[in-house]
Amino acid sequence: MTATDAAPTARRSPARSGSEPRSRSRSRLVGWLALVVVLAGALAYGVVDDGGPRTPGDRARNLAESIACPQCDGQSVADSDSDAAKGIRTRIDQRIAEGASDAQIRDEFAAAYGERVLLTPGRSGVSSLVWTLPVVALVAAFAGLAFAFRRWRGGAAQVSDADRALVDRARTGAAVGSDTGTDRAGEA
Repeated sequence: MTATDAAPTARRSPARSGSEPRSRSRSRLVGWLALVVVLAGALAYGVVDDGGPRTPGDRARNLAESIACPQCDGQSVADSDSDAAKGIRTRIDQRIAEGASDAQIRDEFAAAYGERVLLTPGRSGVSSLVWTLPVVALVAAFAGLAFAFRRWRGGAAQVSDADRALVDRARTGAAVGSDTGTDRAGEA
């Protein structure tokens, strides 16, 4: 047995190879669990905390931005200077002063002008897909990437004795290519 034959076996000690992969897999698992917890926390925070306006003026501005002007094409009530938009902004201010909720105000305008007047879709029924599909697609994309990276990384390559012998011959200078080089020189 030569020194080069003993070197590869010395690297594969049973104590090291048994504990190291377990430690790595545990740290990966902890990392993935931390990622899932952070993602779930961010999604829960986004759903629970609407970050809604605190003052009546902020509420009126947000409502005006979410309602389309019935006379203008593609403009919100907040951006339009038409008489209808001015009237709707005034009505929004009145309803806020009366203590109506944002949902009640939006529902009133939807009943008066139709659902097309609402610039943001509702969060229930079929329109809830507008809110949930992007999140589901993002989570699925991350899961797909994680699966692909795990597959690409794979395990350690299985090395046969023939492969080791080929590498040893290449290291010592007696590579297979030197035999073919003399054959090619003889053919030319």
